[in-house]
Amino acid sequence: MTPFVIGAGVLVLIGIFVAAFRIGKYFGNREGQVTERKEKDDTYVREILSRDREIRNLQRKIDGLNALNSQYLMFMFKVPTIIQHLNSTLTLRQIIDSVTLLIQDIIPAPFVALYLYNFSDGTLRRYQSQSGSAECSADDANNLELIERAARDKIVRTRNQIRRAPLRENGDDSTAYEYWMAAPILFRQKVLGVIGIGKPQNISGNESSLLKMIADIAGVALVNQTMLGEAKQQANTDPLTGISNRNYFIEMGHSFVEKAIRDGSQIAIFLFDIDHFKNYNDTNGHDAGDKLLIELTSLVSSITRKHAVFARYGGEEFIVMMLGTSKQDALIYAERVRETISNHPFENRESQPLGCISISGGVAVFPDDADSLSRTIQLADGLLYRAKQEGRNRIIAHKTRYFADQDIAPEEIPSER
Repeated sequence: MTPFVIGAGVLVLIGIFVAAFRIGKYFGNREGQVTERKEKDDTYVREILSRDREIRNLQRKIDGLNALNSQYLMFMFKVPTIIQHLNSTLTLRQIIDSVTLLIQDIIPAPFVALYLYNFSDGTLRRYQSQSGSAECSADDANNLELIERAARDKIVRTRNQIRRAPLRENGDDSTAYEYWMAAPILFRQKVLGVIGIGKPQNISGNESSLLKMIADIAGVALVNQTMLGEAKQQANTDPLTGISNRNYFIEMGHSFVEKAIRDGSQIAIFLFDIDHFKNYNDTNGHDAGDKLLIELTSLVSSITRKHAVFARYGGEEFIVMMLGTSKQDALIYAERVRETISNHPFENRESQPLGCISISGGVAVFPDDADSLSRTIQLADGLLYRAKQEGRNRIIAHKTRYFADQDIAPEEIPSER
């Protein structure tokens, strides 16, 4: 083989090698570019996914903040109305229902129960709302421990802060409801009660602060109700005997008349006073007279129906108003009162002209005997005077006169009754 052929072959081999090298380098670079591009694409996708997660997290936070803002705005919007409502003369039941509705509206909790502190025996008594709140197992040990913990520590407590079993998830067929959070009702750091609530379906994170604010409002409302109740009780109570006074009797008279007209029922009036009370005072002293009034009213109260109004009408004069009572039944009751008093061993009764403490009284019925309650009372008062004129220690009931335009006025009797 000639040197020329050999040289040509070498050149060809060198050319093939160079071409293969360049081709390999070209494809190698291209593959590297593809890999690099893929890595860049993967990195870009990961960044997009990461940013998407961040956006979703931020959106959840924004939604949560919006929910919190809505709750606080709703709370602030309702507070003036709630406070105005709770500051009115509400009953204890109305306060409990109002607080329950506010909690269910603001938080909202699936069920609410209020425990009020009984200062006489030092226990917490549970009051269930009548607002439609679900019933919970109040006697459950978990519930009681959470309520007691909140009362003892005077701060809001949650279920996970006690050592007992965790909160159970309630299925559709479960009737065991457990408290998730409890807030003490305080006034000047004095425990008035505790609010227990169930776990809301969607927790926003501000339930503790909201429940505390509602508990503070409840505390003011309870104190307000107690003070107003005591003031009203004092205004409606006779300070000596402790029974109702004339103002309360008149106030209840309007209510009784409305019910009687609406239901077509009767109102019986029994008006009486103590015979020769001035003589008793003059003989035994005013302190003995006051003692007699207290003992006599206690005696009458013990045989008077709970729903009747027994009031001191003035001095030694008393009145009983009975809704839905016939004249016959009222007369039977009045006679029982008279006999009970005349047979009772009051102190110094022997010094009285009749040898006992006695009463004289009259019975009249609205609307059978008169077209108004005041007129009925006037009739009973006239009959009382007639009973005194006829010898005292007796009860006279009104009799309708079908052939007279009006009742004959009783004859004048001595001023000492």
